[in-house]
Amino acid sequence: MANDAVRARYDAFFDTDFMPLIRHDQTQGAEERVAYAAEFAAFQLGQIDKKLGQLIELMEKQQSRPV
Repeated sequence: MANDAVRARYDAFFDTDFMPLIRHDQTQGAEERVAYAAEFAAFQLGQIDKKLGQLIELMEKQQSRPV
């Protein structure tokens, strides 16, 4: 159950546009910013991969239909 709450929080977090994390009117250090940006990029690439996979499946189904 706790994993679902964490997963939902991450999904909501990564579904928004990228924005550097700012806490107490200060940005994080360079290492933290790079790690966050890499996680965000990896998540977005995963979403792109998933959508491209679905698109390819649809295209393959369309090609296999007799005209």
